[in-house]
Amino acid sequence: MVCFVLACLFGASSAAQAAPARVLLATPTVGGAIGHLYNTSSWARSVLLRPTSAEECTASGCIQRFAGGDIAWSARTGARVVVNGPVRTAWWDSAGPDGYHGYPTTDTAIGLRNGGSKQLFERGAITSSPSLGAQRTTGAIHMAWLRTGSENGYLGYPVTGERTGLPDGGVYQAFERGFIVWSPGTGAYPSMGAIRERWRQSGLERGELGYPTSDESHGLRNGGAAQQYQRGTIVWSPGTGAKILTGAIRNYWSATGGQNGALGYPVSEEYRQSTFVYQQFQGGTVYWSAATGAHSTTHGDIHDRYVSLGGAAGTLGLPLTDKLPRAGGLVQQFVNGWLVWGPATGARIVGHPTYKVWSVNPGDFGWPLKDTWTDARGAHVAFQNLETIWSETTGELYSAEAVDASTVVFLGDSQLDLDSWGEQGARARGYTRQVVRSIGGMGYVSSSPLVGGSGTDALIGDRILLPQGNPGLVVVTLGGNDARIFASDAAILSQANRLWDELRRKYPRSTILVNGVLSRYDGSHFQRRWVDGLLTREAALRGWPRISMAGTATIAGADANYLDGVHLNQTGHNKVAPLYASALKLVLGK
Repeated sequence: MVCFVLACLFGASSAAQAAPARVLLATPTVGGAIGHLYNTSSWARSVLLRPTSAEECTASGCIQRFAGGDIAWSARTGARVVVNGPVRTAWWDSAGPDGYHGYPTTDTAIGLRNGGSKQLFERGAITSSPSLGAQRTTGAIHMAWLRTGSENGYLGYPVTGERTGLPDGGVYQAFERGFIVWSPGTGAYPSMGAIRERWRQSGLERGELGYPTSDESHGLRNGGAAQQYQRGTIVWSPGTGAKILTGAIRNYWSATGGQNGALGYPVSEEYRQSTFVYQQFQGGTVYWSAATGAHSTTHGDIHDRYVSLGGAAGTLGLPLTDKLPRAGGLVQQFVNGWLVWGPATGARIVGHPTYKVWSVNPGDFGWPLKDTWTDARGAHVAFQNLETIWSETTGELYSAEAVDASTVVFLGDSQLDLDSWGEQGARARGYTRQVVRSIGGMGYVSSSPLVGGSGTDALIGDRILLPQGNPGLVVVTLGGNDARIFASDAAILSQANRLWDELRRKYPRSTILVNGVLSRYDGSHFQRRWVDGLLTREAALRGWPRISMAGTATIAGADANYLDGVHLNQTGHNKVAPLYASALKLVLGK
């Protein structure tokens, strides 16, 4: 038993002497800001496990390594966890805190979409997914990526780093579902989907559009989207696809409401002809030329009629205005005329000079029933209420009543009402065809609402239309209303000469006769007799035929035959007519 014990003791002594000494190493300490993060964050301890080195510090900051990663600290960024994995590897491959990225500004985010991870640094981010590896995003491209929703947005994870070599010092970076493109002059913007594909077809940044200058605008009408470029816009909708808009047509489309306006989305791109460009939209077509600018024809009767006439290459040429409302209808001007649409008559062609007169008072004419047509007399338009003729020879618009040597044209005031002494006297002298324009209240100076001004202004402005041709006689019977308003002598003579000159331009080969003002010899008609003398003396100075009507009602025995103080009844007209017929024979010799 003793030997057993001694043997055991001796054996133990030999074994103890043969075994090497065991040295127990101390666990590195964790202190300061790094230690505070480690000791207060259960997440940090769970991912980092134990420290494997002491804190290593430089002038810029400190790093401490752990079994599961690092904690990096700087005065600028604080203490941040960098977890083992592709993000940490990429960071250290770029020289860690002393490299491009600098110190982390967030902890490593793990468990992202598709098992990805990401961490932000002083100069950008490193993002990784199992299938794509780790890529960095920096600067303006990184900020643009954030705008799209980062890895959870449309672009998804980055698949390359930045690539250089684009025009003007540009840079791009590829992502799962698109690109971000940057240049010094435009900044960084995403490029993706159908809009990017159209941009690619156009030549990307080297093509007609240049670099993008905006993000895609989403949420447009009918789910559409648009993106701006240096020299144009690409617009997309599910129903029309992606189309390019540039220049004046793009500006016009934007000014008229873009996709929310009457035109809607583009359905084609620009078609270039020899002198003009056009582009089709859901709601119509926009045309542009250097001479006419940009205007559209929007869907409807005017557009359909214009297309049927050959469009811009057809009868009417390019549009000069957009479609405009007028008098309960619609009108649109083109290089070679107007299309005028009435609710019951459709769209008809009206020439420029005729339209100018029609537009002042369309109610007098009504809507055009036929397109303008031309014959030896001029350019005709058949309106609901009358037919007109524009003469290139005289530069005047006429009504289309037929006239000849047996025709007398009267222009006067309400003294021509009923079967007047003037009409009866002219018939007695052989002027059996008569065209009468009698407008109550009108004078050389006096205005009538029926013609929107004086007789002179209405005639010169073609608000009174006289027939075209060579009537045997043209008679002016005005002045009574000028006497009524006591217009000045100077005003009456000035306006009378303007009106007479206009008549001579319209009727260069016709006899033009000036009537004075019919009156009695009593005191109440003194001013009428005065104006009569003023007009007939002026006509005499010009060598024009004239007939004074001063006191003629008294001479004819018609003083008692007045409806009021100045207008004859039919009996009065019948009494004065023979005297006027005799005066015509004397003045005209027939």
